[in-house]
Amino acid sequence: MGRKEQAKNRAQAHIAVWKPQPGPQTALISCPIFEVFYGGARGGGKTDGMLGDFAIHADRYGQFARGVFFRRTYKQLEEVQYRAQQIYPKLGAIWLKGEQLWLFPNGATLKMRHLWDENDAENYQGHSYTWICVEEATNWPTPNAIDRIRATLRSAHGVPVRLRLTGNPGGAGHNWVKQRYITPAPGGFTKLIDPVSGEARVFIPARLEDNPALTLKDPGYERRLLQAGSAALVKAWRFGIWDIVAGGFFDDVWNPSRHVLTPFEIPANWRMRRSFDWGSAKPSSLGLWAESDGAPLEKLGLYFPRGSIIRVGEWYTVQKDMQGYVKPNVGTGLTNKQQGAGVVSMSQGRKWSGCVADPSIFIKAGGPSIYDQMREGAREAGGMIVFSKADNNRIAGWQKMRGMLEVSAKEVPESPGIWIFENCLDWIRTVPVLQRDPKKPDDIDTEAEDHAADETRYAVMGGGEKQQSTEFRV
Repeated sequence: MGRKEQAKNRAQAHIAVWKPQPGPQTALISCPIFEVFYGGARGGGKTDGMLGDFAIHADRYGQFARGVFFRRTYKQLEEVQYRAQQIYPKLGAIWLKGEQLWLFPNGATLKMRHLWDENDAENYQGHSYTWICVEEATNWPTPNAIDRIRATLRSAHGVPVRLRLTGNPGGAGHNWVKQRYITPAPGGFTKLIDPVSGEARVFIPARLEDNPALTLKDPGYERRLLQAGSAALVKAWRFGIWDIVAGGFFDDVWNPSRHVLTPFEIPANWRMRRSFDWGSAKPSSLGLWAESDGAPLEKLGLYFPRGSIIRVGEWYTVQKDMQGYVKPNVGTGLTNKQQGAGVVSMSQGRKWSGCVADPSIFIKAGGPSIYDQMREGAREAGGMIVFSKADNNRIAGWQKMRGMLEVSAKEVPESPGIWIFENCLDWIRTVPVLQRDPKKPDDIDTEAEDHAADETRYAVMGGGEKQQSTEFRV
């Protein structure tokens, strides 16, 4: 039997066992682009598509096809392995339990692994793979572990390497996934070029409608999905809508139609406050707040109870790529003196009091503290800054912040709340989607991009009231 006939027979055998459904799954297995993010909605056939994609890769490249299928925890691999057990043995593959991998008749291998964080990624240093799948990428708070594992994609035998990711809206990694794959081309099927590496990537959207194998065999799935959570979460999962904030620490108290305001002129007698969270490799966040005196703004038809705070501006030191897109949770690496000068620049023409900052910046470790260096930079820029140590009680701070957001979501607030000017883009981008710490549900996952949230927590907890108001002259 010739090679062409053998290949034809193998292809027919694969089709008899598994074949892609028309639409996104077919687009996935035929996609020549190095990096694919697939999915965006529940029920879109993501796991099936990925297992089928590797089966075809294995058939095509034989013993030189080396794959690894990642979930964040081993427990999450159970459903993947259940489906693999239905498909791969029919293709002649055997499961080697001790090695936790599938061995195909032609020598191709697929490992099933967990990848919790960057430390786990270090365990793969020196490995070589031709195909990697990261399923439910939004489970990872940052892309760091995934980006590190990219270095293992290589082939000494000329096999085109592939990186495949799946995911739905929500989750700890909602922001970075949305920024990297969805925002540049929300409709998908558009080839994107990474401005740093030059590698191509693409988003292939898939929804429940694209998975008739599920809808026909289990017509009740959609009804059950509609009962799976809040209306916002269900809508995000069902239709793959990434602009919906769902499943996070604040999603039950966050209402952008109430909380986000068109900027207006702040009354001269309102107190102006600042809060600051320091970062270098990660962003720093400076919040500029106006505190209401409780008098109605009759000309604007607005009322903010006394003690309410409005975020009127911010300075967020996050990197952007060559195309102008934010690189989530990556700082600009400013020196402490540069950050002090930046605070002065943002604070011109105002009197400030009650300003609080990350307590860690006040620590002296055998030399000037970060705060000392910032003050020096402020002086060199022609101004001065005064901050006090913030109250860093995380649990109490988050609960107070949630309570104030709940108040300001009401049509008629009766106690102090929080509002955000619409020009505070990084607060709006990062805070509403923050997730709970899986080990401490009353806290926020500190691996996420939580810097604007941290300094907001400092602001709501107060402090620094004994400071002298300072006029900045620059």
